[in-house]
Amino acid sequence: MKSYVVEIMDGEAVAGQQIAIAETPVDAARLVTGREVHERGDEMEWVRVTDEADAAVSWFAFK
Repeated sequence: MKSYVVEIMDGEAVAGQQIAIAETPVDAARLVTGREVHERGDEMEWVRVTDEADAAVSWFAFK
């Protein structure tokens, strides 16, 4: 399991942040938000997930 910083985004502003321990970035996004997610397009409300170990960043939007 890895540690991820999960940020709920409103446009380019961080609306909320939480640390999650999960297998994958998508699992971390689901765990923190309690919602299903998919890869981000141009949605205004989205989720940024950063792997704390290697700084890899993933972007998701809500389904």
